[in-house]
Amino acid sequence: MMTVWPRALALILIWIVSPGHSESWQPQNQQQSQTDDLVQLWIQQDKAAKPHYQLVRAEITIHAPIGQLLPLLQDASTQHHWLPYTHKVHVLERPSPLQTRVQFITQSRWPFKPRDAITLFEIEPLGPNQIRINMINQPDSHPRATGHLRIQTAEGHWLLTALESCKTRVQYQSGSRWGGMIPQWLVDSTNASLAKDALTALKPWAEQHYKDYAAYDFLPASTLHRTCH
Repeated sequence: MMTVWPRALALILIWIVSPGHSESWQPQNQQQSQTDDLVQLWIQQDKAAKPHYQLVRAEITIHAPIGQLLPLLQDASTQHHWLPYTHKVHVLERPSPLQTRVQFITQSRWPFKPRDAITLFEIEPLGPNQIRINMINQPDSHPRATGHLRIQTAEGHWLLTALESCKTRVQYQSGSRWGGMIPQWLVDSTNASLAKDALTALKPWAEQHYKDYAAYDFLPASTLHRTCH
């Protein structure tokens, strides 16, 4: 069984982000901003949070239709292929076709305690060519894993945008505080590096396996990807 510190703690939050912050985003790899095959990365300081925590935004273009990419992203049984250091992911329940409640569990080495987090994934169609997955932190909705600390503060979303030529632009944002003994500067730094690592790993995995998935029939079909296979 793999134990990791502290990188796995950020990855359980790779599904967690929300909008509504007015601070300017600072590009971290501006020289690569026109390259679709590489992750574009920005950071933003949330001045309203006390103590402050940093938001990260990462984007990449994937050669896969938006309709099949969505269920691939939500497949908990295969997330370990593109979410490095993932320990356990449990789907707790599906309150509706648009909602999935998930428990993420990680391990860490002394002196840092392992964490878990409860996230409600809520699909929000923004039209036939754009889908948002809101990640709602619900720390009190399920008993915590024995011996683990529950992450209390986290926010996030995924934003999928259909492009021409059967491509999808994937955006991920996240911000969190892990609590306990882990300093916030380390949380911020790790979240930023792992956002890049996760999307870098997701791209080849998704492009190889998206055909294993069928688009959800309860969502409108993309007008740009009707002829994609």
